[in-house]
Amino acid sequence: MVIHKPYSLAMTWLVLSLLVLLVLLMACSPDTPMPKPTPTGHPVSTLSPGNGGGTGRIALACAPDPAQNKADICVSNLDGSGLRRLTSGPGPNVSPAWSPDGQRLVFRVADAQEFEASDIWIMKADGSQQTNLTNDQQSNWGATWAPDGKHILFNSVREGAGIPHLYLMNPDGSGLRRLCPHSTLWEEYPGWSPDGTKIAFMSNVGFSAWVIYVMNTDCSGLRQVTNGPREDSTPRWSPDGKKMAFTSDRTGQAEVYLMNADGSQQTRLTTSPKDTSFNGPDWSPDGTKLLFLHSLPKGGEIWVMNADGSAQTKLMDAYGFGDSAVWQP
Repeated sequence: MVIHKPYSLAMTWLVLSLLVLLVLLMACSPDTPMPKPTPTGHPVSTLSPGNGGGTGRIALACAPDPAQNKADICVSNLDGSGLRRLTSGPGPNVSPAWSPDGQRLVFRVADAQEFEASDIWIMKADGSQQTNLTNDQQSNWGATWAPDGKHILFNSVREGAGIPHLYLMNPDGSGLRRLCPHSTLWEEYPGWSPDGTKIAFMSNVGFSAWVIYVMNTDCSGLRQVTNGPREDSTPRWSPDGKKMAFTSDRTGQAEVYLMNADGSQQTRLTTSPKDTSFNGPDWSPDGTKLLFLHSLPKGGEIWVMNADGSAQTKLMDAYGFGDSAVWQP
């Protein structure tokens, strides 16, 4: 009997090996569905948690027909879903800006034949009650809201000479007046500080550089906070008022930068591919993220990143001209 034990053990291992092989062959059969791979995380998962505060919705210039120089104001969810067009004018409608309560939008409506012949319009967040506030096509653009929602600040060349100056008006278009009537500076793309005490704007130094200035809302205390050497523009205050994001082409291509509100610690956040640019930053309501525009030779894209420049992620295609998307409060 002893001589049969090794034989039995060998047979047992042989049978087991054959069974394992049979199972493997069946698993690889074309008639047997393969298990689905575990999906990898989307790049947006590396962003800071949450939707940036507010409603998680954005407004942007979308392009139903870019070939016809056509753009409209649209709203969508942060991930690009739920896209809805609010305007349908003949010319490009760009540069939306939310009211502090998120109930209204101001935007730029340009003439279909001459982009600089533009007006500031206003509408409700659902696209209703669209109203022309300036109604003169005197190159009006760069509209932004006072933090209390009582005034709209914008720039215009309505006084001639091709030099833009800052103007204030009520949200119904009344009370229009120049903000700093004695200023001789070029004043463009204003941004109001969250506490309502200061205004940042783009201006020229000589004929070859544009920089960012900050002043009190009564036009006093003017000081220069960037030095170019080429073009620094579109200053946007962080919700806590401690920092500003802005666009600069000081390296030869437009990029998004970050600095302290006093102009210190200027840091480049993006590096755009050749023949493209990153520009037009806008803060999330909680100050954790920045939306910005990736301008391409034909068209554009809306991107998002953490406020420190990390986790840069494309969200959706968009119109390639004008400001970036803006976060609804």
